[in-house]
Amino acid sequence: MLACGGSATGPAPSTPRVDFVDGAIEPLLVRGQAVVIEGFGFGDSQGTGAIDFPRLGGGAVLAPVPAGGWSDRLLRASVPDSATSGALTVTSADGRHLTATVHVLPHVAFDPTTLTWQSRPAFPGAPAGVALAAASQPAGSGLTVAVYAAGGGEPRGGDSSIVPDSAVFTAHATPGGAIGPWTRLPELPAPRVYAAAVAANRFNSRLNGHALYVIGGVDSSGRARATVFQALGSADTLGPFTTIEALPAPVAGAMAVVRRGRIYVMGGADSLGRPQTNVFVGRIGLDGHIDGWFVEPSLPTPRAYGGGVVQDDRATVFGGLTDSAPPGGGLDTLHQRLATADSAPTSLLSGFFTGGWAPAAAPLVQGRSQFATLPLGDVILIVGGVYAGAAGNGAETLAAPVSGDSLGSFAGPVGTNTIFSLGGGALVGAAGIAWMDGDGTGHGLVVGGVDLVSRERRAAVWGF
Repeated sequence: MLACGGSATGPAPSTPRVDFVDGAIEPLLVRGQAVVIEGFGFGDSQGTGAIDFPRLGGGAVLAPVPAGGWSDRLLRASVPDSATSGALTVTSADGRHLTATVHVLPHVAFDPTTLTWQSRPAFPGAPAGVALAAASQPAGSGLTVAVYAAGGGEPRGGDSSIVPDSAVFTAHATPGGAIGPWTRLPELPAPRVYAAAVAANRFNSRLNGHALYVIGGVDSSGRARATVFQALGSADTLGPFTTIEALPAPVAGAMAVVRRGRIYVMGGADSLGRPQTNVFVGRIGLDGHIDGWFVEPSLPTPRAYGGGVVQDDRATVFGGLTDSAPPGGGLDTLHQRLATADSAPTSLLSGFFTGGWAPAAAPLVQGRSQFATLPLGDVILIVGGVYAGAAGNGAETLAAPVSGDSLGSFAGPVGTNTIFSLGGGALVGAAGIAWMDGDGTGHGLVVGGVDLVSRERRAAVWGF
């Protein structure tokens, strides 16, 4: 199913126009990345058509269009290395000039060897199984980044039980990766722990506003739910949460990603703690609702509390639990944990899967679960979790290279220091996010978790 129209009050369907770029109204793009343009009236073949970005220093620069990348309603191209923010122009095959505003960031390679963890303001809520998300938007020559933390739980007796919370907090990141104090927002309609969270705005979706989504999670009875909570608001605050379109099945500990205006929910555990193979995709609508949750090809291996990424034409999941476990995955090191990965082709143009999943090259040297996943462009970090040697901090942070749609093997440990060495413990079930400054520099944050050794909760926040 393809998006091909604006709002009911927008142009008539026959009017040539650009609707969305990379699934968003005013996308944040990075030089060198692939980009998709949705609209109408581009022409069935490229002919003399072209896509131009504003050029650094003035003028315009032509964006390369691959073979098969031009149709009347969808275009595919790459952001030129000399592109900058401003008005992107599509010249249609019949000579029309159609424009859209884009925000272009430099491509800055992240060097994992220079990663240096620093303490951030402590988290004031229940710190285990927090749902964490970040939303970026342009501000002058830079970006403002809002961090949202929803729900979580308080462990009781190690991993024997956990009490879910409904509190929601926000903090603002500053250039350089620091964050300000946490501010309380309206609560969730019901307590949730080990839910997923994503944030949407006009810069990563079709929503002309701001929204936070809290997806699935474990409720106060200890069972996973299919609920999706949504709060609308501004970059600074959110209104009350409401319940919107539910997932087709209950899930907790899923791998959830927002990419090009769509939310991908992959794997996770059901209401009895059994890892699942379900994959759901929902597009964020013009009003912030989900335009239906589509059931996509199932994973070949059940997995929960692992990691996942959606790239241009491929989705990949890795690690995680395959055994039934208590909420959050527990601290039992005897549970079977996966070192394997599965991947499936997706369409850059439609966002849907174009084929089934299959085993991918194993990115982990040993089974690992309950880690934080931090995507940083051409590098993905995983932090903490349960694995052989975790109690002694054998490999706290690992890094894997990303090249196009290929995910390399995780290696390490990386960084100039460790959370463990700073007194943070051997973290299990911490939440993680990553974002970029306006100059393209990558940053990350890890919140909460449980110390595998002491089995005590950790409310500390670490960043770089």
